[in-house]
Amino acid sequence: MKKRHEIQDTLERFFHLQTFRPNQEAIIQSVVSGHDVLAIMATGGGKSLCYQLPALMLSGMTVVISPLIALMKDQVDALLAQGVNVAMLNSSLTYDRQRAIEAAAVAGKIRILYVSPERAVQADFVDMLQKCTVSLFAVDEAHCISMWGHQFRPEYRRIKGLRAFFPGVPFAAFTATATRRVREDIINELRLQSPDVFIGNFDRPNLRYAVYKEPHREVRMKKIASYVAAHRNVSGIIYCFSRADTEEMAAFLMKSQIMAAPYHAGMSTRDRARVQEMFQSNTISVVCATIAFGMGIDKPDVRYVIHAHLPKDLESYYQETGRAGRDGLASDCLLFYSAGDRAKMLRLMEKETDEAKMPAVRERLYQLYFYCETKECRRKLLLKYFDQEMDNCGNCDNCAAKKRAAKKSVKSVPKNAELLPKEMEEEILFAAGELEGMLTVPEFVSFLIGLDRLKTKTLGLRRHKSYGVAKYYQRSVVTNTVEKLIEDGRLRTAGDSIKKVYSGKNVR
Repeated sequence: MKKRHEIQDTLERFFHLQTFRPNQEAIIQSVVSGHDVLAIMATGGGKSLCYQLPALMLSGMTVVISPLIALMKDQVDALLAQGVNVAMLNSSLTYDRQRAIEAAAVAGKIRILYVSPERAVQADFVDMLQKCTVSLFAVDEAHCISMWGHQFRPEYRRIKGLRAFFPGVPFAAFTATATRRVREDIINELRLQSPDVFIGNFDRPNLRYAVYKEPHREVRMKKIASYVAAHRNVSGIIYCFSRADTEEMAAFLMKSQIMAAPYHAGMSTRDRARVQEMFQSNTISVVCATIAFGMGIDKPDVRYVIHAHLPKDLESYYQETGRAGRDGLASDCLLFYSAGDRAKMLRLMEKETDEAKMPAVRERLYQLYFYCETKECRRKLLLKYFDQEMDNCGNCDNCAAKKRAAKKSVKSVPKNAELLPKEMEEEILFAAGELEGMLTVPEFVSFLIGLDRLKTKTLGLRRHKSYGVAKYYQRSVVTNTVEKLIEDGRLRTAGDSIKKVYSGKNVR
């Protein structure tokens, strides 16, 4: 077993970090000890470190199976900058360049090799790998292996064939989202052997969730544009239903002088790379994308993710919103939807999905629609989908609405009531202690019910936390209560000609 100080030294030397995020050190220890691993870590939780760091400690080459060229490029560039011998094999390379990389791998000159799932299972690639010393297979975005997952890719299921050629090499699977059923599928399909399973905290407390039902296309676009215009100096991603929608949304934003660009599979590789680089460098502030964009993109300061249309399920939604706020700062996740969106998504799924799988697909779509329609805490419902329980978050639109409703529920007492309830007495005592002799009884009552009087303006009290605390009550009831508190000695008045209100404890 690798000693803890060796792992710490590697962390500091190559990644210039002092501490680990939750679960990272335990996962790394398991990987370098030669165990099979399944790690479920929220977006921004640092999955890549959990296979990159072990790769630098193990004796042979680590093969990272990753679904997107963009993801590979980002990680390869970062590792090269740290002096790590790393390479990637994909369709963007020339034939000669691919042969050179393969020769370097066979010669033991490459520590980490990134490949696509399609390349990983090709016969000629497997033949080449058998000439190398492979110490680890790391499967990123492992949820793609499960037919129950939201991004099922059949080629992922062929990865298990590598087990026959490399029976003693450990496999480590990583994903940001996986229900219990998907986790079981990953373990079975990769044939993980008594794996160490790590399930992180799915909660991203810095993300605020809000959902808006808007059936009118033009109104929806205007609302989105209005939000983006109010946040034009920060980066954001807008997910759209189709390629045409991304182009329309980007053009609409450009008319409002917002630097935006579309991103979808119909664009050339060069054009997609250009948009991605402009987004990473903040040349443009908004990318209007289909779901292909974002998987593996490491931009920490995305301040908002907007779904202009209904996504297909809660797993997709969770992962896509996870692109926001990876730096831990407050960020917004907005979703616009309508019943028409659900019908459109269902029709698309019926065209693209085998009939046998449709019940499960339809169920996931309906779960997402329930999330949109619910009046309960959105975060609580979202995390429950991943088998994690929590109380109401206080940081979603529904929780905010409940707070507003609770404040408004403190309406005026019945007309025949003479005094405020006991909890309001405590508010009055607190306010008196804060103000201490600044106001007369009538002025103090006006302050409590939120009247904009000259004295209140002069003393700058309109911003005080107790200003208007009793605004839903009749003035006579508030006055009666203040006088009763004075009579009981809990408040006092003092002064020669003009009596000011004090808390009972401070007046001599």
